[in-house]
Amino acid sequence: MLKIVTGSIARRMSALLLLFVVGFAGLTAYQLTNIHNNLIDLKKAEIKSVIETAVTMLGNYDARVQAGEMTLDAAQTEAKAMLHAINYSGDDYVFAVTHDYVMIVNANPAVVDTNMRDRTDTNGKRFIEEYTDGARTQGSIFTTFMFSGANPDAPAIEKLTYVQNFAPWSWAIGTGVLQTDIDAIYQENALSSALIALGVIAVLMLAGWLIVRSLTKPITALNGQMAELADGKFDITIQGTGRADEIGAMARAVDVFRDNGEKIAHMTQAEAARILRDEETRKEMMTELQSAFGSVVDAAAEGDFSQRVTADFPDPELNALASSVNSLVKTVDTGLAETSQVLSALANADLTKRVEGLYEGAFGRLKDDTNAVAIKFSDIVGRLRDTSGQLKLATGEILSGANDLSERTTKQAATIEETSAAMEQLAATVTQNSTRAKSASDNAIASTRSAEEGGVVMAEATQAMERIATSSSKISNIIGMIDDIAFQTNLLALNASVEAARAGEAGKGFAVVAVEVRRLAQSSAQASTEVKALIEQSALEVRGGTRLVADAAAKLDEMLDGVRANSELLEGIARDSSEQASAIQEVGVAVRQMDEMTQHNAALVEEINASIEQTEGQAIQLDGIVEIFSVHQAPAEPLRHAAPPRRKAAPAYRAQGNTAIKMDDWESF
Repeated sequence: MLKIVTGSIARRMSALLLLFVVGFAGLTAYQLTNIHNNLIDLKKAEIKSVIETAVTMLGNYDARVQAGEMTLDAAQTEAKAMLHAINYSGDDYVFAVTHDYVMIVNANPAVVDTNMRDRTDTNGKRFIEEYTDGARTQGSIFTTFMFSGANPDAPAIEKLTYVQNFAPWSWAIGTGVLQTDIDAIYQENALSSALIALGVIAVLMLAGWLIVRSLTKPITALNGQMAELADGKFDITIQGTGRADEIGAMARAVDVFRDNGEKIAHMTQAEAARILRDEETRKEMMTELQSAFGSVVDAAAEGDFSQRVTADFPDPELNALASSVNSLVKTVDTGLAETSQVLSALANADLTKRVEGLYEGAFGRLKDDTNAVAIKFSDIVGRLRDTSGQLKLATGEILSGANDLSERTTKQAATIEETSAAMEQLAATVTQNSTRAKSASDNAIASTRSAEEGGVVMAEATQAMERIATSSSKISNIIGMIDDIAFQTNLLALNASVEAARAGEAGKGFAVVAVEVRRLAQSSAQASTEVKALIEQSALEVRGGTRLVADAAAKLDEMLDGVRANSELLEGIARDSSEQASAIQEVGVAVRQMDEMTQHNAALVEEINASIEQTEGQAIQLDGIVEIFSVHQAPAEPLRHAAPPRRKAAPAYRAQGNTAIKMDDWESF
């Protein structure tokens, strides 16, 4: 290190240039690393946005199905066509696979409607099973696998894939991006940055080489010409007399010496003798001058600009020359010292130093270039400092919101667990009520059947009573005819008695028979009258019984109608209770799924918190790195503070019923 500091001008300036090149290359490598990481994050956000949009559109189709606007098959057919039509970034596409690993949407028609569970990549990884199960259990998943496309003989390429679950249809929707696409973009940016860095380094190295050459070459040449003048060679041309800097002043002073020496060579011999004496004196002076100048120039050639011409010459021109040399060395020493201080400060992370001296020519350009480098580094560090401050502010706000969300998610999970338990208890109660209502309905059906059978018996009894009444009426008619026959027989017996009486003794026997016949006719008439009276009484009783049976049948029909109505009501209650039990079970399943999703959301919030804390730690590390640099407190672009998040209207929750949410637990949600 000491050898470089005390070495030649070229070595010292080359070391400064090398120091700058190394620092610039390190900064470029750091920027390329950030570009690669940011590019991967950008691609992740891009494919995630595409899938979230697709899932939202699927949700719209499902909402139309739930609203009865279209059938499930029609909605799924349109959804598949919509997913197949999505194409972005050239050849990137969206695929869909069922929870049973059947590929239903893919850019390759050969795999559609095929079970892909056993499909593996070149590393033997069952990637379709992995990302389908991951999306189903976690909601969404990022994964990578080796992708060979439709051609299995093609070389496999790593593919970054994002898959999200769509639970209503048991689908998993995903898309991916090839690592070669990311690498192509990165290589393009890296090549541009590398070319720019190489261009800047080349320009700076060329400028440094030209500056070093513009200083060392004329000084070395002027030193050689001064040696020739000391040897009496005056026919030379002094180089650099047209320069406007200190080297030009030195060259013009040496040219004066050359002119004077040449004049002395053309004088007379007397004058020559005098001049020879003077020349001897001048030679001594030149020797002293060469000694004085030589030590200064040699030291300057070796990089030591602390030496000065200290001799006092009787010749004012020599003193002027010495003064010019001292001025040149001082200018070079001051310029290089200031430049070295600035570059050393840059190497030590102090960006406040500048080259303050007034310089012209090459040193003026060196001053401008050095100060431009320092200003550019100060601007970069200032922007990094502002960026890290904004990053810490944003991560702090996000972390606060995430913690609040985590607490509320935990409360929501507890409430959903309570709701799930209540729904299970309600489902058990409704199921028991459904069973009892079914039993009551069965009893009512049996009662209805018995009542219907009683109605049939009453109808048959009514018909039998009607037939009895008809038979009684017919018997009464027959008895009437018998009564008429007995009356006629009595008349005939009476006539026979009269005729027998007229016949006298001859008609006595006939009269006895007629009397007997008459008595029998009278007995028959009396008996028929009694039977008729009994038959009529029986008919009257039968008519009363028929009326009573008809009334009983009517009442039984009314009872049967009531029993049927009750049976229908009980059947409806049993059916409604069964449907209600099924609906409550479905609600219970939905609540359990909501509970699982809430638990998953809580886990995701914890992961987000950890990521944000890690990002905040990285921002603090970046602050620590930036704080190493010292910069001017110049007015900078004001920090853009993150806008406060908009407060959304609190959602309305049920305040009554089994699904009511305790308001004291959700006041701030």
